[in-house]
Amino acid sequence: MANPSIVYPLGDGMVTLVFQRPPNKVPAYSSVAVRHDNVASSGVRESILERIDNFLDLDMDWVAVGSDVEAWAQFMSYALQGGVFAYYPDSSQPTFTNYWLEDTNWTATYKAAGQYSFHLKFRLVVT
Repeated sequence: MANPSIVYPLGDGMVTLVFQRPPNKVPAYSSVAVRHDNVASSGVRESILERIDNFLDLDMDWVAVGSDVEAWAQFMSYALQGGVFAYYPDSSQPTFTNYWLEDTNWTATYKAAGQYSFHLKFRLVVT
């Protein structure tokens, strides 16, 4: 299995960000229900479901100084604007899912000499 990749538009073309190292601690599922619950005085419960949002959380624990973190910074400049991108969990396979960046800020935090880390939260695009 190859590392993940992200494909996003830049200018007149598409850019592929190939992960140099795989993300860590990726949950199998991450969902949040938007619903309204009401419990009557009789104890009867009523729930109104608006939607269920699905997310992908990634911990990038070892991103190298230089071209690796620069590629991430370029992607984040696009994603922070709310653009849609394709996430390929295995860059050697054609299967992908479209996401938006849920986060509204990004910091590549110092981890060790020449290494940075950050957390990303992607929201599944529903069309």
